Amino acid sequence: MPSLERLIAEVEPNVITESLTRECIQIQGGEPDTAANKKRSMPFRDVECLAFSFKNLACVDNLRGLDNLTKLQLDNNQITKIENLAHLTNLTWLDLSFNKITAISGLETLTKLVDLSLFNNQIAKIENLDTLVNLNVLSLGNNQLSQLDNVMYLRQFKQLRLVNLAGNPICKSHDYRSYVLSHIKDLIYLDYRRVNPADVQAAREQHQDEMIELQEREEQQSQEEKLNAEREAHEKLMKQANLEGVETLIDDMVKEDPEWPRLSQVPSLLDPWNEIRDKFNTYTDEFKVAILEQHNKKKAEYEEWLGVVRSYLDEKDAEARKLIVEYEKAKKRTARLVVDQPLMAESQLDNLKVKLMALKDQLMAIEMEAVEVVDGLVQEFDRAYSELAEINKGQYNGYFTQVRDLQNSFFNQLTSVAMTVFEKYNQENSDIESLPEEARTLLQDKDSLMNALQASHDAHMGKIDSLEDRLVSNELRSANDLTSSNATWATKRNRDRISEIINYLERNVLELEELAGEEDGGEM
Repeated sequence: MPSLERLIAEVEPNVITESLTRECIQIQGGEPDTAANKKRSMPFRDVECLAFSFKNLACVDNLRGLDNLTKLQLDNNQITKIENLAHLTNLTWLDLSFNKITAISGLETLTKLVDLSLFNNQIAKIENLDTLVNLNVLSLGNNQLSQLDNVMYLRQFKQLRLVNLAGNPICKSHDYRSYVLSHIKDLIYLDYRRVNPADVQAAREQHQDEMIELQEREEQQSQEEKLNAEREAHEKLMKQANLEGVETLIDDMVKEDPEWPRLSQVPSLLDPWNEIRDKFNTYTDEFKVAILEQHNKKKAEYEEWLGVVRSYLDEKDAEARKLIVEYEKAKKRTARLVVDQPLMAESQLDNLKVKLMALKDQLMAIEMEAVEVVDGLVQEFDRAYSELAEINKGQYNGYFTQVRDLQNSFFNQLTSVAMTVFEKYNQENSDIESLPEEARTLLQDKDSLMNALQASHDAHMGKIDSLEDRLVSNELRSANDLTSSNATWATKRNRDRISEIINYLERNVLELEELAGEEDGGEM
C-alpha cells in the first residue's frame, strides 16, 4: 500500500488562491453558518489566522493584503523554500513543519515571532534568525542538524524557553543534552522534557572551561554594547540639542588643516597648541552646559504648551459630545414616536430638524471659539519659543567668539615661536640637516614658513565660521519649523473638525428624510 507521503507527492501541487485563502481563514467561536459567511466577506486586512495545513502547496505566494495576520499554518505541504513572507510583520506564530525546506531564510522581517516550528524538514544549519529577538518557542526536530556547536547560535535569544532538536544527528552525541543545557540560557523545556535545574548545573560544570571563556567574552561584548549605546545616546542628545560638531571642533580643525602635517615636523613649533586645547575644552564644557539647559527649557516649554492645548480641546470636545448625546437621545425618541404615534410624527420631525440646526450652530460656535483660543496659544508659543531661540543664538555667537579669540591667540604665539625657530636653524653650525625634509623646506624659506602659518590659520578660522553658521541656522530653522508645524496642525485640526460637523449634519438630514419617508409609507 503506498505511503501517505508518496500519495501526496503524486498529486498535482496546489497554489494559494483567493478562494483557497478564504477557505483557510480561521474564525474563533460562533455558529458554523456565521463563520462561513465571515470567511466569504471578511476583508483580508482583518484576517488574523490562516491554516493552509495539508493543502499540497509547493511554494508560499499570493499572501498580499494579509498584513495583520498573526498566526499562519503552512505545515504538511511540499514547500522547499521560505519566501514571500516579508510583509507579514505582525506574525507571532508560524508553523512550517512537515515540509521539504532545506535552509532557514526569508524570516528577517518577522521580528514579532514568538513561536516558530520548522519540525520535520531537511535543514542542516541553524541560521538567519538573528532579528527574531522575541522568539520563545523553536522547534527544529527531525531535521539534518549535524554540528553540535551550531546550537551555540541559539544562545543569543534571551526569551527562548522551549527548544526541540530531537531527531537530528547531533542528538547522537553523548554530550548533546549537557551541551545544549549549558549553552542555551533559561530553557524550561528541551525535546519534550521539562528541564531540571540540577541538570543545568551539572551541564555547566561539565563544560566549565568553555563556559568561563564564553562568559568572559560575553561580558566584554556586553560592556562594548553598553559603551556603544551610551555613545549613541550622547550623539543623539548632541544632535537634538544642536551641538553636533562642537565637541570635535578642535580635532576637526587639525584634521582638515592641510598645513598641519608639515608644521608638526618643525620642532617645538606647535607647543602652544596644548594650552589652547585645554582652554578650548573649558569653554566648550561651559557652552554645552548652557545649551543643554536651554534644550531642556525648550522641551519643557513645548510639553507645557501641548498639555494646555490638549486640556482645552478635551474640554471643548466634552462640551460638544454632551450636545451630540442629547440630540441622539431626542432622535431616538422621535423615531419611536413616528412608529407609535403617526399623527404626531410630522410635528415631531419638524422639532427634531430645529434641534439639528441648533446643534449645528452650537457645534460651529464651539469650534470658532476653539479656533480663536488655539490660534492665540500658537502665537503665544511662537513668541516664547522664538525668544529661547534668540537666547541660544546669542550663546552660539558668544562661544564662537571665544573660540576665534583662542585661534587668534594661538596664531600670534605660533608666529612668534616660528620666528625664534627660524632664526635658530638659520645660524651657522645649526643641525637643520637632521630635521625631516618638510621641516627643512619650511625653515630654509621665511616666506614659505609664514605662508604655511597663514594657510593653517585660515583653515582653522574657516572651520570655526562654518560650524557657527550651521548651528545658528539650525537653531533658527528648527524654531521656525516647529512654530510653522503648530500653525499647520491648528489649521488642519479646524478643517477636519468643520468637515466632521458638516458630515454629521448631512448624515442626520438623510436620516430625517428616511424617517419622514417611513411616516408617509405608514399613512398609505
